[in-house]
This record gives sequence, C-alpha cells and structure tokens, in this order.
Amino acid sequence: MIWAHSSPILQQVRATLGRLASVCAGTLLRSLFAVVVPLAVSSYLVAQGTNINEVHVLARGMPSATDPRRQTVRANVDLVLVNVTVLDKAGQAVTGLQPAQFAVLDNKNPQTVRYLSNVDEPISLVVVLDASASMAARIDEVRQASSELVNTSNPHDDVAVIVVRDEPFVALSFKDSTSELQGTLDALRPDGATSLWDAVYLGINELKNSHFQRKAMVVISDGGDNHSRYTEVQLKSLLQEAGAEVYAIGMFDRYATRIEERKGPLQLDEVTSVTGGRVLSVHDPVELSRAVAQISHELRNQYILGYYPSIRSRDGKWRRLKVKLARSASAGKFRLYARKGYYAATE
Repeated sequence: MIWAHSSPILQQVRATLGRLASVCAGTLLRSLFAVVVPLAVSSYLVAQGTNINEVHVLARGMPSATDPRRQTVRANVDLVLVNVTVLDKAGQAVTGLQPAQFAVLDNKNPQTVRYLSNVDEPISLVVVLDASASMAARIDEVRQASSELVNTSNPHDDVAVIVVRDEPFVALSFKDSTSELQGTLDALRPDGATSLWDAVYLGINELKNSHFQRKAMVVISDGGDNHSRYTEVQLKSLLQEAGAEVYAIGMFDRYATRIEERKGPLQLDEVTSVTGGRVLSVHDPVELSRAVAQISHELRNQYILGYYPSIRSRDGKWRRLKVKLARSASAGKFRLYARKGYYAATE
C-alpha cells in the first residue's frame, strides 16, 4: 500500500497505534491491525475535519490464504466504495490504471478518488439456477456452467445456490461446503413454472448472511419469468439497496413464442445493468462456457475505488453515480461497468 503526503497527525496516530499493537498478544490481533489501520486512520481524519490528501493504492495480488476475510474490513460510513470493471475491445480486463485516470460524478458533482484497489479479494457469490420445466432441454448445460463458474472463481469465495421453480429454494447456503455443490447439481430435475424474480429476491436475502464486502450474483436462465410475486420494478429497487453486482447468462430461444420468453432478454438487461453487471447471451455449449469464463475473469479483475462525497448529506436518499475514464486513459478504447447509484448513509 502506498501512502502519499503523510501529515504529522497521521504519523502521530500511526505511531500510537503501532505502540499499542506491539504490546497486544496474539498473531490474530497483529494481522487484523495491519489491515484495519489504514482505513481506520482515514476515518479518524475525516471525523476530525482534517483534509485528506492521501491516495491509497493496493497493488494487484492475491489476499492472504490464512484468513482472506480480513482483507475486506472497511469501516467508514462516509467512504463510498464502488466496484468497477474495465474491459478492452477484446473483452479482457484492463489492469494497472491509477486513481487519476478515473472520473467520478456523485449527483453530478465531481469527486476525488481516495482509495483504489485491484486486489483479487474474495466475494460472496450467489448462483441462481433456472431448473423450471422450460429449461428441461438444457439442464445439463446449466449443471456444467454452474460447476465451471465455481471452479474458476477465487478459491476463498463463499458460494450459495438458489434453484428456480414454482417456489425457489436455497439448495446450497454459505454455511455449506462447496464440496457439496456437485451433488446439488446432479440432483436438479427441471419441473414447474419459473419464479425467476422471486429467486433473485431470495438470493438478495441470502447475501445478507454473507461474510465478504464484495457481493455478486449470477443468474443462469432463459429469462422467462411467469410465476413470481415480486415484479421487475420491485426487484430493481431491492437490488439498488443490496449493493451486489448481478450478471445473467441468458440461454435465450431465438424462436420463442411465449411472451415471457420474448421479454426475458430486455428484462434481464434492465435488472442487471442497475447493479453494474450485464447479460451475456448464449445459444450453444461453447458460448455458454465462454460466458462463464468471461464473468469469472471480470469478477477477479475488478477495481474497487473509494471516495468521500464532497456533499455529505446523511439523508438516506438515492444518489446517482457515474464512473468513467478520464481522457488521459484513452477512454474510447475501453468499456466500463459500474453501478448507477447508491443510497446515502443516515445518522
């Protein structure tokens, strides 16, 4: 981590905390201290009204294998964190960008990026599998895609599986071992109507029990909801609050006749785009495998940028968010994906 322009206050705080850490017993406390201090210090300076000129940059790399969850500790209600995916024209993740190369607008007000990470931090991942009757012909592909998605993820990721039926259910929770995944997939039998939106809602609830700061959901479906209690509008509102990125692998039928299947691509696009995710359409097993690899690649090569809003109104209202690349970063050559807003903190 790089600290620029360390102020006397910062040096004093770090020295004091260092003396405290030196007398604390136990490896766990010392390890946790090393992760929490940088952000705790920045939180302290904000609370004291001190100007923050430092930019915190984490180098690209894997988190500690001993306990990766320590890497996700962040504690400041004013610090806004945004996951950002930057792709080149070939769909490959772009790494090595610096804070100055990002432009952030919060309710149209320019912001200064204070924190930037390109570390492959673990995530809590919910996989929503469509096992309704309409997926009968492609259920083997669904099983294979789900298995590949987990196998190519960060080995420290938490994984849960939601199955879409008349009534969606949790087939694998975050408390379960991923070693049970294959048995869960083998037991899938397509049947019933498609409560897709209800399944996504159930996935949102499951993410509330997750361990990691980063959260994502991957939906594998033909997109044809026909049995949910929740509407698309209600679901989008819930996703805006959840802070999870949602990707969808759309196994769409080019010759679909049912209205819900024809509307599926557009609806999935609207649901995913508000979260900073997107839809990848597939029509055969080869395309499906590529889509899984692409999503896994993007999730493992994201930037996490943070900033302190220039207008810190803790009113709980929705704030529009726009993240783009500055001209110096050859913005026209890249595609960028990030969530479109967030709800401000409350007192």
